[in-house]
Amino acid sequence: MLRLVLLLFVLASSTGCSLPSLRPVAGQVELVATFPHDPEAYTQGLHAEGGRLWESTGLYGQSTVRAVDLASGTVLRKHALPASVFGEGLTRLDDVLWVLTWREQTAYALDPGTFTVLATNRYDGEGWGLTSDGTHLIKSDGTSRLTWIDPATFRTTRTLPVTENGTPLQNLNELEWVRGAIYANIYLEDRIVRINPRNGQVTASFDLRGLRALLTGQHRAEVLNGIAWNEQSGTFYLTGKWWPRLFEVRLLAP
Repeated sequence: MLRLVLLLFVLASSTGCSLPSLRPVAGQVELVATFPHDPEAYTQGLHAEGGRLWESTGLYGQSTVRAVDLASGTVLRKHALPASVFGEGLTRLDDVLWVLTWREQTAYALDPGTFTVLATNRYDGEGWGLTSDGTHLIKSDGTSRLTWIDPATFRTTRTLPVTENGTPLQNLNELEWVRGAIYANIYLEDRIVRINPRNGQVTASFDLRGLRALLTGQHRAEVLNGIAWNEQSGTFYLTGKWWPRLFEVRLLAP
């Protein structure tokens, strides 16, 4: 099994003062494996389960929900979203796949086996990333705020401001709930942060720029986006918008 320690993202104070209760720790990134990924997929959301990925893609007229074979990258099933919407984050809660849209304020509930649309729901503001704590849906909207949603009513039950070093952390994007913490892509940065869902503080930061260096050959890869958790192996699957590869990594931090 290929293992490679990537560049660490070290967060240091320019003034040299110590803020141990606020400063996120630097995270170590260990590369475990690489897999093919559709370079035409403008990835917005990922969910992993049983050797299969569910993936949502964006762009108007091109937004889809997909079932993907992890090992080969083959798209096993694809459902096109309406051309008038821009697909965003995706997660699975119980027996439903939930998919957000960017500015259309519409969430789709899909059957994960057939991609039949079970329901549509409205919400306020933009939709970016999506995950679940097992009971509620948790949504990002590109700001520093996370929103908890009751899936039965689609009403907001809680909002949480996210801070890093005491400052609001903007551009929260794709999300993943992992063992009581929230991991989030930061849009326009090849970086993932770990968030304490009780107080919104960032507790770890992972620099993923080293993954981009592993994208060989010609490509038009944009920013890192898409986080899926493998509970059995304790690893993450990561990719990006128009990335030709998907990476399995361990994100290590206290």
